[in-house]
Amino acid sequence: MSKFWSVVLGLSLLALPCRAQSVVMLSGGGSEGDIGDTTSWSYRLYRHLLDGGDVNGDGQITVAVIADSSQSNFIPLYFQWLGASAAFNVIVPSRAQANDPAVVDVVRTADAIFIKGGDQGRYYDLWNGTRLEENIRYVAQTRGGGIGGTSAGAMSLSEFAFAGSQDLISLDVLQNAQTPYLDDTDGGSGIHTDFLGMVANTVVDSHFHDRGRLGRLLGIMARASADNARPTLLGIGLSDKTGLWLVPATGVARVLGVGSVSFLQQTAASVVRRPVGAPLFMSNVRVDVLVEGWAYDLGTRTIAQSPTDALPLTFPGSGAANSGALTIRGTSPTADRAFALTATYAPQGYAAVPTTASPFVRDAVGFTDALDSESRGAIEETIFRALYDAPTYSGLLVPIGAALSRTSTAPDALAFSRAMGTFPEAAAIVIDPSTATARSLSPYTSNLDAGNGSLRAAAFVNLRVHVLGQTAVWGTTYNTRTHALQP
Repeated sequence: MSKFWSVVLGLSLLALPCRAQSVVMLSGGGSEGDIGDTTSWSYRLYRHLLDGGDVNGDGQITVAVIADSSQSNFIPLYFQWLGASAAFNVIVPSRAQANDPAVVDVVRTADAIFIKGGDQGRYYDLWNGTRLEENIRYVAQTRGGGIGGTSAGAMSLSEFAFAGSQDLISLDVLQNAQTPYLDDTDGGSGIHTDFLGMVANTVVDSHFHDRGRLGRLLGIMARASADNARPTLLGIGLSDKTGLWLVPATGVARVLGVGSVSFLQQTAASVVRRPVGAPLFMSNVRVDVLVEGWAYDLGTRTIAQSPTDALPLTFPGSGAANSGALTIRGTSPTADRAFALTATYAPQGYAAVPTTASPFVRDAVGFTDALDSESRGAIEETIFRALYDAPTYSGLLVPIGAALSRTSTAPDALAFSRAMGTFPEAAAIVIDPSTATARSLSPYTSNLDAGNGSLRAAAFVNLRVHVLGQTAVWGTTYNTRTHALQP
């Protein structure tokens, strides 16, 4: 443990969030509001890209909007409505054009830069090490202009940019910690440290809860940490229509938008195992899930501001004892009735319903087939919402290929193994609020709501998340009564 904290102290300067930018704006993706709509999420977030003002001294505030394919004029017009004097598209679809002054030197005239969504792997292949990248750095780092992006554009701005053009999903790393989907299609790691790198010591993922990417980001973090000896890196998961307004001079990032932003980091108690061809194992990861009204200090990794409606949390201690042997398989869509609470989501709308099953797992809410391609986003959003209602419970996401079991002689201890059937063994994700110190709800209806306004994103300070599998190999069980890992 002392080695871990010596690394933390040694990298304290790297924890400073940015370099010379006046403002950084990161968006998780999703359609922007209409021009003229001052109630939209994008109005609240995007206008801060202009906070740096006129950095080139020409008396105007100009925004360059960069993409790799033909674009409409909506985003330039949107920034003009937000207050820019001028905004224009810069389309750079090849490395030759990325090195052509006639195409990309117009970027140097801008006061702020916005990178659109698309494919961050393609951005890396086309723009890395080119004149375009130099021009972006000139505006953002030399002149101190604003820099921002949405979806792939936001992911491209982190120091550890997941940009290998692979369609990685959470289930991939829960089945195989060294899945080839973490690699670049051109070979080597898909996590690049030689791209724009505007937000130091971070890896950013977009469309986060909307696409069920909690497991995916943990897998990316584990790979990036292993490849670069950087256990202190911070994972940032941005939900749709949600983002961060970051002022580098202060290190404070404010959450703005409809959903949540998640901040993930290893702790001194974390254990990470990445076996070949077997599930990821990752324990005691701290996760802060924040919604609008919260602010996070990227330098100190502490809460910089909380909303007035935030509620304090204190874990009251162990719950009631379980009894009876039980097995819950991710392959069974009805097995989630074996948890004390089941939660519903679209199209039914959100509700947390006590189980009628016997036996069941006390003090737990969970889902089987939790990474189903059609509903994994709604499930991930819903389990945090259910834990807001039941903060003394454990949350369990059990994908196809995973199984939880307990014996009659140790009914509080859940073991993790392979489910029956032809699916590869997968790890389960355990969300533990027993360490949490505060919670709140977003003031806005979730992107993943059924349409009746019942689902809102939940915020928690200081959760613990575990990715657990192969108890027969690692010997680790999770006690749902005490919230402890054993051994």
